[in-house]
Amino acid sequence: MPYIDKKKREIYEPELSRLRGKIKSSETSKGDLTYLVYCLGLEFFKDKKSYTGISTSISCLQDAAEEIRRRHLNPYEDKKIQENGDIE
Repeated sequence: MPYIDKKKREIYEPELSRLRGKIKSSETSKGDLTYLVYCLGLEFFKDKKSYTGISTSISCLQDAAEEIRRRHLNPYEDKKIQENGDIE
């Protein structure tokens, strides 16, 4: 996962902060999140409609999903193995 420079993060942070506040609503669904992620991926290649542009957008979305899995889902599963025992 590319961890971008802190200066570059500052460019995106105001909008991300507002979006984070909206996403935390109890009414936000899986469909809402999928819509938002899709729109961001689509916007990335909007002006680069080529195989490379579209492929890069898909790759970035997959990389982000893998990073969530690595940092959050895998540790959660490891904790549950410790709590409940491994499958034998």
